[in-house]
Amino acid sequence: MQTYTPQQKHSILTHYRAGDRTASFRALARRFAVQGGDAVILRWYQRWDGTSQSLETKQRSGRPRVLSKREVQQYVRTPILRANRAHKAVHYPALLPAVQRKTGKQLSIQTLRRYGKEELGAKQRKGKKRTAEESECRYAREKACCIVLCLQPADESVALLPALSVSPEMCEQIAKVRRKLQRIGIGHILFLDETLKREGDVDSYSIFLPGEPPLIESSCTSKYASRFDMIACCSGKSALPPVIYSPKERHKGIDTAMLLSHIRDLLAQAAGALDQYPLLLVLDRATIHNEEKILQEFHDWGCQELVEIIKMPPASAKRLSPLDNSLFNLWRQRVLADGPLTKSNIKQRMSDAWNTITSNELQAQYRNCGLLRHQDVYFDCPNPAAHKHGS
Repeated sequence: MQTYTPQQKHSILTHYRAGDRTASFRALARRFAVQGGDAVILRWYQRWDGTSQSLETKQRSGRPRVLSKREVQQYVRTPILRANRAHKAVHYPALLPAVQRKTGKQLSIQTLRRYGKEELGAKQRKGKKRTAEESECRYAREKACCIVLCLQPADESVALLPALSVSPEMCEQIAKVRRKLQRIGIGHILFLDETLKREGDVDSYSIFLPGEPPLIESSCTSKYASRFDMIACCSGKSALPPVIYSPKERHKGIDTAMLLSHIRDLLAQAAGALDQYPLLLVLDRATIHNEEKILQEFHDWGCQELVEIIKMPPASAKRLSPLDNSLFNLWRQRVLADGPLTKSNIKQRMSDAWNTITSNELQAQYRNCGLLRHQDVYFDCPNPAAHKHGS
């Protein structure tokens, strides 16, 4: 997070005018791109007496350790080391309850991460998948090969890709969609998208101690492993039943006919059972999303409540869609929570993980996308000082 000097804080606060919406705390946070928003500027204002000296950081008293060094070694390092040696993923949220139970002490997840990073040297990183038959000597050979490749001189002819930028026009297009959806309410908004998992997929992101090989055991490491596609749909209050296609069922991929078949067989009836009118369906710009055919299919199979289909602006799914934003990420974590996927369990685990999503989790993802009423439609603008929205 950016650190502001007392002089910078003082300069920002001098622009504040009580009762003036263009000079409110929120407007100042947007104008000067203050991370933390209006709440940070409010804290500055409560300490400010008109001089920059009042905004200087004061000395704070330290706090005692929650866990002793012996407890960190015994209850934090030992389970991480055991997971590393067994080539299984381990995470702080899963480790925290066991540490609290064995020590009888209450500590936060941030404190546990700090102990792991500063005292144990543990790092969270992505490991390499290995089957049980593959030995660690292969990892050693790959590591030596990587070191040789890193020492090779770089090809100067390779140009760096230009950094992607977000234009003010794109922010305005996203804001226009958000305003429309906010007026309707999240219970009336459906999002539909496709995702996939492969045989052998495993939670490869884990905590690794220094000197331990970053290996995660999996049932299959081939890049051409069997792929299972899922069509998922949700509203702001419930997750609708998905459909999952095996490699034999999907052939070269999900097409419009398969999507329409899912609407006929399951989705139209499930959407009608929501008992919400009107319903809007929001889609990305994939070629299989034909608005006319999809709308007609919903109407033909008993869902007259669907009145409109909205296509998101290009390259905006990460900011507008709860599915692309983080709901699919939550789903993937639950799918991989019980170990690597195999052909015998992948369909069941994909379906079970989707059906466990709660209404509170859905509402949180809709909030992250700025779809709740009275939310600032420009809250995630990457460069508010340059774009000057609403000015």
